[in-house]
Amino acid sequence: MGIGNYIKEAGKAFKELKTATQEKVLGLEQKVALSESSTSLLQSLMGNVGDIGDFYFPPDIIGGVCPRIPGEEESIVWNAAVEACDTERVKIVWQSAGSMVWYLAVKTSDLASNPNSWCPFAALLPRDAKDVANLPACYTYYGDELAILMVVAIDGLQVFRGTAAVIRAKAERMSREYGGKQKPVEIINIDLFQIGKMTPVPWYSASLFEDRARRILATSSVLVSLAIVVFSFVVWLLASMTMVAARHELADTKEQTHMKTMKLLSEAQDMRSSQLRDQIEKFLNVNEGLLNLNGFLTVYEIKDKYTRWKATVPVSTTADRISAIGGKSIETTDRGMTIGNDAEIAFESNLKGKR
Repeated sequence: MGIGNYIKEAGKAFKELKTATQEKVLGLEQKVALSESSTSLLQSLMGNVGDIGDFYFPPDIIGGVCPRIPGEEESIVWNAAVEACDTERVKIVWQSAGSMVWYLAVKTSDLASNPNSWCPFAALLPRDAKDVANLPACYTYYGDELAILMVVAIDGLQVFRGTAAVIRAKAERMSREYGGKQKPVEIINIDLFQIGKMTPVPWYSASLFEDRARRILATSSVLVSLAIVVFSFVVWLLASMTMVAARHELADTKEQTHMKTMKLLSEAQDMRSSQLRDQIEKFLNVNEGLLNLNGFLTVYEIKDKYTRWKATVPVSTTADRISAIGGKSIETTDRGMTIGNDAEIAFESNLKGKR
C-alpha cells in the first residue's frame, strides 16, 4: 500500500507540473503574439473600464478594414469608425495582424441599455498570421429573434443582421462568392457554449480614458520635474566641490597663465621681426607685382642673404612699371620680355664671364 500511494502521489505531482508548464508556455506565446500585433484589448486593460457584463450584439454594428501603420492603429480605426457612424460618440474594438487592421464599431447610444456588454465577434477578429492565412471566414449567430452574420476577408469585413432564414441564405451566398462553388468557405456557427469559452473583448472608447491620460500626463510631468531638480542639485553640488578643491591652486594657475602669455607674446614678436618673415614679404611683393603685369616668375633664389629673381612679362610692359617692382629689362624674346633684379643681372654677368 505504501508503494501504491507513493506512485499515485508522484503521478499527481507530474500532472500538476505538466499543467503549470503548459500554462507558462501559453502565457509566453500570448505575450509574443501581443508584441507583434496591436489590439483594442491592450488599450482596455490600461485603465479601469468597469466590469464586463454579458455578451450583446448591437443592432447597428458595423465593421471594416484599414491599412495598418504601427503605433497609429487607434487613430486610424477611430477616424474610420467616426466617418462610418457619422458621429464622434462611438465605441470600437480592433485587432491588427500584418499590414491590416480589422475593426468593429457601434454608436455609444446603441449600448445605452447594455453599457458593460461585449460582442463575441470581437474575439473572432484575426490576431496573427495564422488567422490571416485562414481568411476569408464566415461567422453566424442565430438568436431567438434575429440572426447576425460577419464575413471577414483579408481586405474587407462585413456585418449583416436579419432573420434566421435571410442570414442563412446570405451566409451560403457569401461562402460561394469567396470560396467558389467547388470549395465554398466554411460557415462557422457560434453558439452559447462557444461564446462561454471566448475571452471577452470590451468595447473601447477614447473618452473613457481621457481622465486617466490626464492623470498619467500630470504624474509624468511631476516626476520629470523632480528628476530635473535632483539632477540640477547634483550638478550644483559637484560644481561647488570642484571650486572648493581648486581654490588653493588658483594663484599658481594665474602665475602659469601669465608666464605662458608673456612667452607667446615674445615668440610672436620674434616671428614678426624675423628674417624669414621679411623674405616672405619680399616674395609676396614681387609675385603680386608680376601678377599685375600679367607676368610669371621663373627664378626666385635666396642665397647668402641675397635674393635674385627672374621673370617673363609681356613686351608691351613699360620700364616704369618694371622698376616699380625692383626689376630691370634683361632681354626680349618671342615669348616676352625677360626681367630681373640687380642680383639676377650680376649673377648672369658672372656666368658669361666664366664662359
